[in-house]
Amino acid sequence: ILQTGGPYYNIPLGRRDSQNFATRNVTLANLPPPTFNTSQLIKLFTSKNFTNTDLVALSGGHTIGRAQCASFTNRLYPTQDSTLNQFFANNLKLTCPASNTTNTTNLDLRTPNIFDNKYYVDLMNRQGLLTSDQDLYTDSRTRSIVTSFAVNQTLFFEKLIDGMIKMGQLGVLTGSQGEIRANCSSTNANNIGSFSVVRGDQEEGKLAQF
Repeated sequence: ILQTGGPYYNIPLGRRDSQNFATRNVTLANLPPPTFNTSQLIKLFTSKNFTNTDLVALSGGHTIGRAQCASFTNRLYPTQDSTLNQFFANNLKLTCPASNTTNTTNLDLRTPNIFDNKYYVDLMNRQGLLTSDQDLYTDSRTRSIVTSFAVNQTLFFEKLIDGMIKMGQLGVLTGSQGEIRANCSSTNANNIGSFSVVRGDQEEGKLAQF
């Protein structure tokens, strides 16, 4: 985040590692897909004690990175999403001429390689790439938060830090639970390369957005 222009923040130390790896199904069940609307996002985030402000701030991570066509072609074919800016939609169709295209494009139209608040400016101009992006501005419950971040980058950074720290404190292991791994990608009991990699949908571009 810092190297691409975003804020620096201290990460709380002391979190232990699990003695197991999450299964693919558990991982995907805890990550919202790019097709989620705001109601679905709020339900998921509320279940983890995140506020609507946390939701919008953490979504701002899409100010950098890329997405495969499969993550958003539902907004282009067979019928175009009415919330899409027409010029933006036309360009997306050039990148993704069919729903099964494997091309990629930037999540943030304006400054794709800089961690800033332009993602929210995209949303205000109906140029959010994913359903889960643009609907944050369409929905009245989160629209004002999007606007506040679009006009105040400092506020966005402050709320992003709050959300990132809260996310890092989900499901903390205490007491005799967990371990401190000697190798981050392997449990101590099986330190021979048992990697925690989610495969399958990852290659198809259908992994969840967070």
